[in-house]
Amino acid sequence: MEMIVVKSKVKEVSGNCNVAGDFADALNAVAVELVKKAGKRAEANGRKTVQAKDAYVGKNSAKVMLVVKSKVKDVVSGQNVSGDFADALNEVLTQTVQQACARAEANGRKTVGAKDL
Repeated sequence: MEMIVVKSKVKEVSGNCNVAGDFADALNAVAVELVKKAGKRAEANGRKTVQAKDAYVGKNSAKVMLVVKSKVKDVVSGQNVSGDFADALNEVLTQTVQQACARAEANGRKTVGAKDL
């Protein structure tokens, strides 16, 4: 599976948490699954273009871009991807990393790992 998540940016989003080696790969798997589900949602709604609303509805406030925009289109082959989709996906992934860090901290750990997803 090709990485659509930038490993080096995960640490920037994780704040005070250390990042285990398996975390970026697990986050990438989550990202790929989110993109596939968004593609299915667009298709179910009779659209050939995957849009931001297929991944996230809300304000995008993430400052660090975790997603490689050019790689996202490879996941939904045969469909178009709107320009704002990667930003929406990035917002969801940023929230996911922050929740995983909160879980690790709640369990008394300073390192966030795949099990926290």
